[in-house]
Amino acid sequence: MAADAEARFAWVDELEEDYILPTVSLVEGVAEDEVIRRLGGLPASARPMTVLQALDRADESRGTGLIGVGTLGDLVFTVEGSYTTAVPGILRDLSRGGRAFSVSIDVNGGDRLGYAVDGDLVVFEEHWGPINALREGDPRWDPGWCRSLIDVEDETEIWGVKIFALMERVMGGAVQPHWFTDPLRTVEVPAASRYANTSAWEVP
Repeated sequence: MAADAEARFAWVDELEEDYILPTVSLVEGVAEDEVIRRLGGLPASARPMTVLQALDRADESRGTGLIGVGTLGDLVFTVEGSYTTAVPGILRDLSRGGRAFSVSIDVNGGDRLGYAVDGDLVVFEEHWGPINALREGDPRWDPGWCRSLIDVEDETEIWGVKIFALMERVMGGAVQPHWFTDPLRTVEVPAASRYANTSAWEVP
């Protein structure tokens, strides 16, 4: 299972060749337009754009970023070359009335995942070794979700691209490589950097 996941998500490593360090989120229980609003964007302002185009056009000097949004069955997905949905407060907002899972890939290996349920952060950590809930015994996180993807007895095992397989297992939707090459409905939102040193980064 772990080897299959590594092979299936090999394309994630290839994104680095285009200087794309992706953050992907899956949101359940919230409509696409409402996801855009919770990210601080305007649904009516959306325009088709690839992730690379969004990276080229994002203007950090103005404090804005661009996020691609789409629908996958009963889920909404977001894709970006920044880390907006990796901010704990943003993930909590996205999960209100449902659930949200975010995976962020970092150039220095500090990859991170977050999982929130109905406005409450359940998991938030760099992903190596078994993934643990912030509160011991939290029934909203099943440690069994990690089994067969990593050695759950090894606290140092690195997840790498297998973390996307975990997100799929938890949320029930398949992450697609074409999200990074096809134009997506893309909206301008506050840049992730604007949340630095604010309560949005508070973790229980």
